[in-house]
Amino acid sequence: MKKVLCLVLALAMMIPMVAFADDTIELTYYFPTQTSGPLAIGMEEIVNKFNASQDRIHVTATFTGDYAGCLEKTLTAIAGENAPNVVLLSTNISDLLNVDALVDLNTLIAEEPADFLDDYVPGFFTLFRYPGDHLWAIPFQHSATLFYYNKDVLKAAGIENPPSNYTELEAACRAIKASNPDIVPLSFMGDVWITEGLALANGGAIHTDWDHMCLDNEQLIETVTFFKKLVDEGLAIVDNSYGGASENFMAESVAMMTNTSGSLGSISNTATFDWDIAGLPAGDGKESAAVIGGGGLHILKAGHTDEEIKATWEFVKYMTSPEISATWMKTSGYFAVRYSAYEQKILTDLFAEKYQYASTTKFLPLVVSPYLLSKNQNDVQSTFQRALEEIYLNNADVAETLKQAQVEAQAYLE
Repeated sequence: MKKVLCLVLALAMMIPMVAFADDTIELTYYFPTQTSGPLAIGMEEIVNKFNASQDRIHVTATFTGDYAGCLEKTLTAIAGENAPNVVLLSTNISDLLNVDALVDLNTLIAEEPADFLDDYVPGFFTLFRYPGDHLWAIPFQHSATLFYYNKDVLKAAGIENPPSNYTELEAACRAIKASNPDIVPLSFMGDVWITEGLALANGGAIHTDWDHMCLDNEQLIETVTFFKKLVDEGLAIVDNSYGGASENFMAESVAMMTNTSGSLGSISNTATFDWDIAGLPAGDGKESAAVIGGGGLHILKAGHTDEEIKATWEFVKYMTSPEISATWMKTSGYFAVRYSAYEQKILTDLFAEKYQYASTTKFLPLVVSPYLLSKNQNDVQSTFQRALEEIYLNNADVAETLKQAQVEAQAYLE
């Protein structure tokens, strides 16, 4: 464990409540789970625990599907003048900013003690401090791009260590295929997030700054070309469902996969074989990379009173308290967002029992933020995603398709 995780003593879970009117304040919380169904149950248990902890605020939790579904339902609710009070979203919030729906949390943090943010892992805030010095969310659940592998299958194929570069990955896929033709050697996510991680691990990128994409760069083309080759030769499959890919891995029908650290919970509770995690395989001679994922708690001001916003802030502080942050890491596999959470007994016991969880902490100093844009990020992301689907599913030419995607994506930023 990094020494930094021991810097702050565990904080008390219960935060003093502000005074409210006699009537119970009713709040609505929209949340997604990007990986598997049991996480929705775990989230509801946490919210129920908050409701039982006091009698001034009652939160109704509404499961909305994945992040995209959560954003869509939130925008629909805002248009219908029935906005939720708090939503768990990733970084694609430009549509919410365009309709001035979010509370700048700096205004609420200003009322807290000066050291309020000191216990939070600072790197996660980079996802929500844009544009300028605004803070649009408090980190809640954060993941990293990871590589999972079935140690038993690799051992049977004569492979001692997980592949760390393209040459080793291709060789491992071929060895697994020869050892057991019934097992798919590799499942990788053909989405924007994992692709960005793979590109970074090959010395490339998908954007240069907040106003410029670079989908036609040589390293990205090389990355996508390599993984398409694995698919074309029957050595890999593309799977855009993180939960579905995890289920295939747990069923031992897939030997290796790219996925999110947010899948650790379901895999560690279900897998009956020996498995482990590693960094994404890098281009030959390159260094692996890990991209931050996950989401934060955004407070909406649309149609809500100051009293409701203050009550929502109390709920957000509870949700990111050390005990709840530790509980959610055990439940989901997402990183705890408080340093002191890692000193909670629930996590120290977990790390002693399941070494894969402890292994994730070595990625904390290494993760980088995903690409963030000044505007129209959803349109840009959709353009890139369609290009990837054309390449992997419809056999489109890699270089030409990415060059055309670059033209279309950049047009949204002009």
